[in-house]
Parts: sequence; structure tokens; C-alpha cells
Amino acid sequence: MIKKLDVAKAYLIEANNDYDVVSMLIEKEKFNLAVYHAQQAVEKLLKACLAAEGKIGIYKHEIFSFFLKEFEDKMDAQIMVTLEEGVVPLEENWAISRYPDWSDEGIRIPSQIYTLDDAKMNETRMQMVFKILLPFLKKNYKIQIA
Repeated sequence: MIKKLDVAKAYLIEANNDYDVVSMLIEKEKFNLAVYHAQQAVEKLLKACLAAEGKIGIYKHEIFSFFLKEFEDKMDAQIMVTLEEGVVPLEENWAISRYPDWSDEGIRIPSQIYTLDDAKMNETRMQMVFKILLPFLKKNYKIQIA
């Protein structure tokens, strides 16, 4: 039988892989993809935390509401506000950083509209979330990666 902590660690491994590529994508000037992978890293890290609590199988990209519901009584309120400030803008970018969009005004092409500043700002958000949640996972669930 699959154990919830094994699932949590699997999510953590994949979150770390996304985390690692963000700086490489910025270096290669793939700014929209850097934003996307920053969002993916944070999404998987949140899913690691949820899995550690037995909440497995949330197949959505915008999951902070699930995280908030599960952890609002387990984390300091100010830390939760800080997480929200980092996570929500990333969640808002998961689709627009990848897919073209169009209207009467024209076509929005993600690879042409995201800038170095966008990528760096979202990398900073990702790093802040990791700085909070990696120690949380280690302390509360003994989950970490090498």
C-alpha cells in the first residue's frame, strides 16, 4: 500500500526538479517558462504538504485554497499571509505563462510578453515559499530531500 509520506516525498522530489530549472530558464531568457516552472515547483510543494496530511489526489493547479483549509490551524497566521502573497500570484500565472490568448486587441504570446523582471519576481516568490515549507515538512513530517 502506498503511504502518504511516500507520496509527499515524491511530490517534493518533483517540486525540487522544477525549482532547479527556473534559474536555468532565466539564464536562457525563457522567461515565461521560468514563471511556469516556478508555479509548478510551488504547486508540487503544496501538494507534498497536503499529501503528508493524507490529502492525496488533488488534480488542480490552483490549490492554495485546499492548503489554507488544511493548514490554517497548523501554521502561524502571518506565515499563512506570507505564503498567500507568494502562491496566489504564481497560481494566476500557470496558464497565461504557457498558452497564447487572443481578443479583438490582438494575440498575447507568452514567450514574447514575459520579461526578466517577471521571471525574477516569480523566482523570488517561489524561493520564499520553499524557505517556509521545506523546514515545515522536515520538522513536522521528517520529509526532506538530499
